[in-house]
Amino acid sequence: MPATPGDGHQQADTGELKAGQEGGDEQHEQTDEERMLEEIAQQKELLDAMPGDSHSDICTKAPHAKKLGQLVFKYQLTTEKKRLTSVMAKFEEEHGALYSEPCLICLEDIHVHASKNLTECFACCGGFICKLCAARNRNGPEIGFDKCPLCRESIVNTTASGNAEKLLALAKRGVAWAQTDLGKRLCLGIDEFKKEEKAGLEWINKAAAQNYSSALHSLAILYDGGMGSVLRKSEEKAKELMIKSANLGYGLANSWLAESSYFGIRGFDRDQEEAYFRASVAHTINESDGKAATLLGLWHYGGTTIPEPSPYLACYYQNIAANSGQDDGSACLLYSQALRKLSEFLHDGRVAIPGSNVLPAMFFWLRKSRDLGYRDEREQLKNCEIVGQSYCDNCSKKAQAGEKFKQCSMCKAGWYCSKECQVEAWRAGHKKDCKRAKMLKFEDYLNAE
Repeated sequence: MPATPGDGHQQADTGELKAGQEGGDEQHEQTDEERMLEEIAQQKELLDAMPGDSHSDICTKAPHAKKLGQLVFKYQLTTEKKRLTSVMAKFEEEHGALYSEPCLICLEDIHVHASKNLTECFACCGGFICKLCAARNRNGPEIGFDKCPLCRESIVNTTASGNAEKLLALAKRGVAWAQTDLGKRLCLGIDEFKKEEKAGLEWINKAAAQNYSSALHSLAILYDGGMGSVLRKSEEKAKELMIKSANLGYGLANSWLAESSYFGIRGFDRDQEEAYFRASVAHTINESDGKAATLLGLWHYGGTTIPEPSPYLACYYQNIAANSGQDDGSACLLYSQALRKLSEFLHDGRVAIPGSNVLPAMFFWLRKSRDLGYRDEREQLKNCEIVGQSYCDNCSKKAQAGEKFKQCSMCKAGWYCSKECQVEAWRAGHKKDCKRAKMLKFEDYLNAE
């Protein structure tokens, strides 16, 4: 059985705990982490005592290895969240607390300049509410989805041109988010606005002059790419603006800095510590940030020393990226690969153990990657399907030339030489593997029985 990440540390901590108890320290109360480490140690002892040389032994151990994986992941996720809290404390110590304003309904403070995903703004009155209150407003009977929860103006019987006029009016009043949105729409010529790059740039500059972090980020993007005769490309200016936006706590700007430092691009030197710090900040600010999650997943998958790699956290972060809605298919591919690596880690290099078979889930995510148009995946999926079709998943009989085995109609990741073999495999564990394959959240997949 491969050692779990940090096993030596875990055993040492558990040993120290027991020694303290035997010494009569009756006042000591176990922390949640200590309890988890003790459970992990006990599960490892159970696994280590089991024979594991033959295929039959590996199949017998598989449920216990999976239980160990669930315990280790729970512990590592707990410590990872504490690490992220510590990272944000360091960030705020260096750059100041994130700017907050209360939601105009629940009055809870929101980091309104950290991410546009945290609020819902209304062009009718210029106000905003938090996303939680926005969801309640849509689903609740009090006001209904047809009216603004702040000014009660109708938000369904409005035209695109009417909304454009309201946005322009808000921008003229000096509302920074409206100025930024208006500027971007003018630069692109969308949403009832004729393309006027110079005017759009002026509006974004007005918002940036108010130190509005989203505007600074947008302006940095424009300088990074240039905008014809309106704005000359300047890597140095883009870098300056992006750092300013990031230090004000804007999540996407921190992702941009993380990526730049990770790969050593856009005028930045390669700096893995800075990249890891910025990606951690970006993820803490906005957990649905696909770029930050991808980078954090790559660190854990790639075996770097920053941080200590974890196949569990590699899956966790790549899964967030794959479900972020920002994926071009690359994150789905990376998540599929991370799932395979975790299975090999847990099951002595095996991936096709009945009841713990990772292949159906791998196929599911590979096909999602293909459907999103990711080219690097197509050949890999094709090769996997060719290999899968070549032998029976139950008895391992090889298919003869031109022979087509029966394919599982649900997961489409298992092939069988006969109906009898398909039924036998279903009862042996493929039923569980098939059900888990389409689970979108990694935690659900790992903890499914």
